[in-house]
Amino acid sequence: MALDVDALHAEIAALRQKQIFFIGGAAKSGTTWLQVLLDQHPAISCNGEGHFPTYLIPRLIGAADEYNQDIAWKNQTIFGELPGYPVLGEDDIGYLWAAAIALQLRTQAKDPAIRLIGEKTPDNVRFFALLAGAFPSAKFIQIVRDGRDCAVSGWFHNLRVSPDWTRETFASMDAYVAALAGEWAENVGAGSRFGEALPDRYLAIRYEDLAADPAPVLARVLNFLGAEAAPEILAACLGAGSFAALSGGRAPGQESRDSFFRKGVVGDWRNHFTAETSALFEAKAGEWLKRYGYV
Repeated sequence: MALDVDALHAEIAALRQKQIFFIGGAAKSGTTWLQVLLDQHPAISCNGEGHFPTYLIPRLIGAADEYNQDIAWKNQTIFGELPGYPVLGEDDIGYLWAAAIALQLRTQAKDPAIRLIGEKTPDNVRFFALLAGAFPSAKFIQIVRDGRDCAVSGWFHNLRVSPDWTRETFASMDAYVAALAGEWAENVGAGSRFGEALPDRYLAIRYEDLAADPAPVLARVLNFLGAEAAPEILAACLGAGSFAALSGGRAPGQESRDSFFRKGVVGDWRNHFTAETSALFEAKAGEWLKRYGYV
């Protein structure tokens, strides 16, 4: 079947008129949980993980740079007496990766009832400003979780998916915590600074608040996005996105280290941290622990 470029342009233009949003947060902060809750809404499609800033954009920029180098070499060595062919400029390359992201997002929006299209990748939190420039009407949601719980969850997650690498890289959970503390602080700080710069396009929620009283927190997210937050919609989203539904029937606190949804509780770090580990984490990330009310 022939490629219909004009039709694709029209689809991208229509997509950009809808409410696009991006979710980010430090690893194991609850980004997947929030994605699932929002994806249950009848007017929302929220998928993950596209890894646009970390996988897609760098590769497209690299390909464009290689093309530019080849054209520049041709211009200089073969057509030296002629003007040569133009290379791709910064805006051209930006258009390429922005269009590629839009093409990916459009695959989520086939249902005409979908008015809001979101993508969740934890690393988005470090690239909110980049995405905001390419999508000037987009909104951004950061979910923040106590970094000590993120560390415990991340440790068991890595043991599940990459056990050999985890044990070879980190001698113990304490060594992993020491490495993660600074990364958690950087990610939380990056999202928070974006929010200070563009408060109308940014919302931060805490995992702990969502876990303790999910309905009002989810309603706040939906109101921020401009989506309906009627009680029956909230109930449907929270039912389909509950820990029991996602974990195959387990209650929060019933641990399965073979599952992505391992335990689903707040404060599990207290079962694994020593006093020394806790002090180390606070030394590296205390500013953001305090700012979000964790110490």
